Amino acid sequence: MTASDSSPSEKPNPESTDPDSLQNDLPSDSNEIPPTDNNASEIDQILNDAEQVAELGDQHFSSDREPVNVRPPGPGLFESICWMFGVFGAHFAGIIIFILGAFVYLIATNNLEQNAKAIQKQITEFFETHTLEMAGVEQGVFVLIVMIAVGLRFGKGVLAKLNLQPFAVSSGFLLFICVLPLSLLSGEIYRLAFEVWSSFTEQMPWLKKFDEMQAMELVKQMAENSSLAALVLVIAVLPAIGEELVFRGAIGRGLVARWGLIPGMIITSIMFGLVHAHPAHVIAVIPLGMFMHYMYYVTRSFWAPVLVHFMNNAFAVSIPKIATLVPEEAAKLNDETQIIHPLITLSAALFITVVCIYFWKTRAKYLNPNGSEWTPGYISNESPPLGKGITLKRERAFFGFYPALFLLFVNFLLMMWLFASN
Repeated sequence: MTASDSSPSEKPNPESTDPDSLQNDLPSDSNEIPPTDNNASEIDQILNDAEQVAELGDQHFSSDREPVNVRPPGPGLFESICWMFGVFGAHFAGIIIFILGAFVYLIATNNLEQNAKAIQKQITEFFETHTLEMAGVEQGVFVLIVMIAVGLRFGKGVLAKLNLQPFAVSSGFLLFICVLPLSLLSGEIYRLAFEVWSSFTEQMPWLKKFDEMQAMELVKQMAENSSLAALVLVIAVLPAIGEELVFRGAIGRGLVARWGLIPGMIITSIMFGLVHAHPAHVIAVIPLGMFMHYMYYVTRSFWAPVLVHFMNNAFAVSIPKIATLVPEEAAKLNDETQIIHPLITLSAALFITVVCIYFWKTRAKYLNPNGSEWTPGYISNESPPLGKGITLKRERAFFGFYPALFLLFVNFLLMMWLFASN
């Protein structure tokens, strides 16, 4: 190489005493590294990483490098407890709004009595004759408050954090046929829990106050004077949206990210049970809550638990309505104290177990362009950032699952046909 070609690395002139000249004459490798293709690639990678961090905020997704530790999102345990009590507060706010509305209505129609005792009696009678309207206002206010609270809590990107993508049609069909066995299992758990509860109330009669909190008794009253469509809207649609936003969308997101999948699901489902007030009902809905949370995780779609919740409540509210229309045929289905034959319970439990295994084998995953699984740095159902080449892939199950699921469901129906009338 000639001297002119290597001038940047020439030694400084020892006779020069000008500071600027000395500074300029220092070896170039002491101040800067000549740009190369590798250096340019590294700079591009650093800029790309900075852009990703700016877009994700407190998130991080895995790439070729090892994932870094990311602080899990909230709510934490204490905040989750506050959310749980907030559910009671939101329902109470709905009742207060209905009471105020009743006062305004009675005043506007000049039907309000003059003394306090008569007004109290009048309001009580108004509630008894407008039970469905009261429940509708209560649930509507609850859903509105929850939507606002979740939006404020998660801020920008709330829809991506909830993940509102649709799930597979085959998954929806399988969830649909799970409703009956799930409801029967939940009903049997309720029956057993209620027997234990009754033994406690016999020893401590003051505990019977909780029996006044039975939601199904209220549903039976509403079923006598209300249409099925109105019952489904108030008892199935609104609770499915509101309660899933709170427990699977908000509380579950934080607890699963912080505690892990199984502990987070269990704690969330216990809180979900506690808001149902009556001890026997609390025990009965905890497994149902775990199933719904599990479906949320394996499908990566918020609509999966909403669908299960809706169908379970719709089935539960349809039975009392059918009982008012065909009492002879629906009497046993409407009897919560009726013992379910063990073979029906076993067949239902076996079918649900295989369904859960199937959904785990076919669970949805987000994959990076290099084939590695995308994660924000913690267990989450949220959708990935756009424009990064991350795709959703649903695994395939062993072919034998399909005939097994079919045969197990037919076996469940057969057990129902053989032993349901016994």
